[in-house]
Amino acid sequence: MALKSVLTSWEERLRAVRDECDQLKGNLLTVAKEMGESETTVKSSLKGVHVPGKADEKR
Repeated sequence: MALKSVLTSWEERLRAVRDECDQLKGNLLTVAKEMGESETTVKSSLKGVHVPGKADEKR
């Protein structure tokens, strides 16, 4: 009887966790897409910026 009770409580908790993950999925995918787009935009905007490095020190 005790094992059945533990099993039931674990099943309920796992269902709750699954439901929480399902609720977050859309938001997390939206954030990931926005972050990826932001990163691409920043990389593109920095392409024209000259950053001195070791090659410049040899001149």
